[in-house]
This record gives sequence, structure tokens and C-alpha cells, in this order.
Amino acid sequence: MDLKLNGLTALVTGASYGLGYACAKELAMEGAEVAICSRTPEKIQNAAREITAATNGLVHPFQADLTKEEDLERLIPEVESRLNKIDILVVSTGHPPTHPFTNTTLADWNEGNHLVLRPPIALTQACLPGMKKRKYGRIVFIGSIFGIEPEASSVVQSTYRTGLNALAKCVATETAAEGITVNVICPGYFDTPLVRELAGQYAGGANVSPNDIIDYWKQYSPVKKFGKPEDLGALVTFLASPRAEFITGTAITMDGGAVRQW
Repeated sequence: MDLKLNGLTALVTGASYGLGYACAKELAMEGAEVAICSRTPEKIQNAAREITAATNGLVHPFQADLTKEEDLERLIPEVESRLNKIDILVVSTGHPPTHPFTNTTLADWNEGNHLVLRPPIALTQACLPGMKKRKYGRIVFIGSIFGIEPEASSVVQSTYRTGLNALAKCVATETAAEGITVNVICPGYFDTPLVRELAGQYAGGANVSPNDIIDYWKQYSPVKKFGKPEDLGALVTFLASPRAEFITGTAITMDGGAVRQW
């Protein structure tokens, strides 16, 4: 299938590893020119070199800490200056604090907001004028199944990921007639460095090994295994293409069947 991404440009955040990296790689493989960013210059530069070598695509690294307002304000103008335009915006952000409600603090809620909601709001606002002018735009937020079925042990993430789904629905409704689509992918457990890091954190509190936690999480879905980041990247790439013009305002679970509700 030709996804017709040649000549289109994309910005993928949180792309030095994990799901963001996989999204950027798949977009570059399909012919898009891709800007990638993360907070650590060395990591994002290495990621750009790796993706370029693997895809022979055009990949541009940018340093940006999306929890900082000054970085949010400068990122879109810098990318547009280098690539001339942004046709595709993929927002993948960090993991918020993981606690049940009674253990959360105001700092946890503030951190969760700055990680999960503030970046997609700010970056979408900055990208929309150019997308409206060109009558083409694809915006994809990477959310979580906890935004579909809230998890009591992760109340900050569950609350803000649900808000992310609402944000996508509202922006999609407002911009659909202008050739712009907005969707959320809600992944379950994927085989990423972040998931393995979180397994170590949970293991310490539960007095079990990280492998015990990983095995438990693999049982969370009916397929009894982790998802592959490249598969999520392929879905993002399809949603970013002209072929997906009739898909907007939706939250798509990619979870091995873990979410039970319709």
C-alpha cells in the first residue's frame, strides 16, 4: 500500500527511544521528512543517526523539554524554519507519577499535567494555523488504555489520559472540515525501555523481581504478550496518511484485547 507520505513533513516528540522512536522510524521509512525531539541532545542525535541509517530518510534532531513552557514555545517555529511546514504532529510524552489517589500530592498532579496534557495542547495550537492554511493536517496523540479504562493504582495517568481523549475529540470536531484529523492511540503494555524501568519500580515496592512484574503485565491481555513498538508506529503512519482521511476524533486501543468495553 502506498501511503503517499512523500513530500510530507512530520514532528514526533519523545522520539529518542520507545514508542516515539518507532513512530518516527516508520514515518521516515514511508517517505516523510521527520523532525524528532527529546530533552537530551545526545540521545536525540543518536536516534536521528540510527533512523537515517535504517531508512535512508531525512531526519532532523531537536532538543526540547516539553515540560518547560519556553521549549514548547520555541519548538514549532524551529521545526517549521528547518522543514518549512509541519503536516503531521505525533505527540508522545513521558510517564506521569504512578500512585493511588490517597498517595498523590499536588506536585504529582502538576507533573502529570505538564507531561500528559500541556504538550499536546500547546503543540497543537502552534501547528494548526499552518495545517489550516494548507488544508491538510494529521495529529496523533499517544495515550494509554488507562484513558479508556481507568486504573486505580495510576490515578494521575488515568485522569489526564482521559482528558487527552476529550481534547482530541474536541479539536477533531472543530477542524474536520479543514482537512485535519485528530486521533489518539491508546496502547496497552509494549516492550519498551520505559515499561521495563517501571517494572523495576513496581518490583521494589512489591518485594518481587522485575521479571515477575513483566510476566504479570504480559498476562494483562488475552494475547499474553507485549506489543511491538514498530506495530504501533505502523498504525500511526497510516493515521498520518491521506488514506486515513475518514478517521478522526477517535481513541483507538492497541492492547492485545486488554480493554473489555466496547
